This record gives sequence, structure tokens and C-alpha cells, in this order.
Amino acid sequence: MLPEAEPPAVVSPEARPPAVVAPETKPAAATPVRDRSPGPRVERSRGPRPDMLEPREPLYREAGGYRLRLDPPDLARLRELPGSKEKTDRELGEQFFDAHSERLTGAVADDVPAPAELRVVVDPFSRQAFLALGRTIRGIVSF
Repeated sequence: MLPEAEPPAVVSPEARPPAVVAPETKPAAATPVRDRSPGPRVERSRGPRPDMLEPREPLYREAGGYRLRLDPPDLARLRELPGSKEKTDRELGEQFFDAHSERLTGAVADDVPAPAELRVVVDPFSRQAFLALGRTIRGIVSF
């Protein structure tokens, strides 16, 4: 036998919670409207802008009767080498020339008569420097 179902409980109006009353608000006209238009522009003398970028010029080195040139993209590639943190591109280029300029000029001494300007193209991943005269590679040096 099934138990009898109880009828639903009826809640009397006195047992219901009181209705929530919203606090009184002031009419919108009572709050002042702010003028959002910009005021007159004050003219001030400005100094020159700070130069945040390093000048993008090639770096040259005279060695063994040759003029070696590292262009800005090649200077930037030196950043991939170990020990390049916190150094500028120019410092890296100077350090590179200090370490390798004799080997670079020695690689082309038999092929290219001095004086000549040679572009040094750096590949940091293969750790090679290519020496170009015009559009022709005349020497390769591993470092």
C-alpha cells in the first residue's frame, strides 16, 4: 500500500518575508552635469626628444691594408652570439673586430689586393663570417 500524499503547505500572508523597498533616489536633474570638452591647450616649450635608439651606421675597422665594414643588420646579428647581453651593437662589433680582424684579412690577402673595402656578413648560427667585395664573396672565416 502507498502512503498518502500530504497536501502542499499553504503559507499565510503574515509568514511571508517583507518586500524590499528601494531607497529613495534624487531626480537626475539635481546632479550637476560636467562639461567634458577639453580646456584650452597650454603651449609649453619642449626640449628635443631623447634619442632612445642607437644610431644605425656601419662600423668600420682598418686592418692589414683593408677596410672592414659591418653594416647595421650584421651588427644586430651579433646579438645571437653568447656573451652579448647588456652590450650595444657597436660594442659587439668592436669586440668582434678585436677578436677576428687579423683572421678576416688573412683569409682574403692572397685573393684581394689591398687597399679594398670588404663587407663582413655575419651568420651567428653557423658561426661564420663572409667577406664580400662588391656582390661577390671572397672569403669565409669560421669563428
